[in-house]
Amino acid sequence: MKAYIEALGKLVEARTEKSPEAARKLLAAAYSWVRFSGKHTLHRNVQGAWERLNGAVAGTMVDSLVHPQETVMVNIFFPCEMLHALGIQPMFPEGMSAYVACTACQRVFAEKAEANNVPESLCSYHKTMLGLAESGVLPRPLMVANTTLACDANQLSFRRLAEFYQAPHAVIDIPGRESEDAVRYVADQLRNMTAQLEDLCGRKLDENVLKERVASSKRSIELYRQYLKRRGEISMPSTMSGELFSMIATHIMLGRPESEQYMQELFQAAERAPEPSGKRRLFWFHVLPNWQDSMKDILETGGTCELVGSDLPLDYLGDLDPETPYESMARRVVGSISNGSALRRVNTAIAAAKSLHADGVILFCHWGCKQTMGMSQIAKQRMEAEGLPTLVLDGDGCDARNVADGQMVTRVNAFLEQLEGLGA
Repeated sequence: MKAYIEALGKLVEARTEKSPEAARKLLAAAYSWVRFSGKHTLHRNVQGAWERLNGAVAGTMVDSLVHPQETVMVNIFFPCEMLHALGIQPMFPEGMSAYVACTACQRVFAEKAEANNVPESLCSYHKTMLGLAESGVLPRPLMVANTTLACDANQLSFRRLAEFYQAPHAVIDIPGRESEDAVRYVADQLRNMTAQLEDLCGRKLDENVLKERVASSKRSIELYRQYLKRRGEISMPSTMSGELFSMIATHIMLGRPESEQYMQELFQAAERAPEPSGKRRLFWFHVLPNWQDSMKDILETGGTCELVGSDLPLDYLGDLDPETPYESMARRVVGSISNGSALRRVNTAIAAAKSLHADGVILFCHWGCKQTMGMSQIAKQRMEAEGLPTLVLDGDGCDARNVADGQMVTRVNAFLEQLEGLGA
């Protein structure tokens, strides 16, 4: 990491124990700068799209730290159009923890959680969020809300956060089988939560505004489908952060103008992009360690490969009906590729990797993610049976303590050499 980021991280760590409010102000100031620079970037290419969305997401982090009474803490799979329609910011562990990791101060929060008897084996995204809360750096939100999809850590961490903050807690139960009855069941839960939010924030939801938020989600998904169709025919600059931004744009930020603009710019950049180069084309499965310099050196600046896509942004790319907004939000989570059998997600990844003309797949086993670890060997077998060489790579999306950096570098480089040798 750059020296000034490491210096900032040390300042945050030093202040966390003595003055959590001071640490909070440092983080808010840092993310305010990211928001400002993203809003005013001059790039009009894919780099600009990433920077603008980075600024928008950083803005949600700032609001979580400065205006927590207008924030709801949610998991990444939570449908947020009603929050956007009410002017409430979603704050999610997968985002906040990744930003903290990229600010070089994640360790102090993970260690704080572990000191408070959070198991070392818990997902580090959720562990970091717990440490942020229990250190006093992350203030009490208006509400805590999560779905039962698709992560075991949700069931533990969000309940603990709600108890710690003494905040209202909503759990949206997602049936494991996709059906119209399941859609109606989830839609009714979302309606009930909206009524609860109206009471908490003192505002009534305008149904027409909600419909427009869902219409924006519909347009964003349609643009992303067009982008993916084009992406298989071209080469583009690619970064791990860029893939994470696509994941955020198809989840928490879906329904906001920033997400729709991002998708529009992504598609336009793909329209202008050249035909494929001689680089190895990699498809990524699961979260990406965008904080890790060694992986950046290989995957982003090494010049021998490019990331053509990842599976998390593909979570739900079906159609939506703005006239039935609650059913549309429900359909997204019930129809998620992470709902039900692991093979559903694996088969979606195989189809995407093939359509993107990937030469190989990296399946990232993020620390503490039991679902991904459990499916890794089945996924590898099925992908390789479909002609997709697959590397199962152990690592951590945000906690450097759980990373064997040199071993990861060796394995990824060996995998790229394997692809080269196969004439992929």
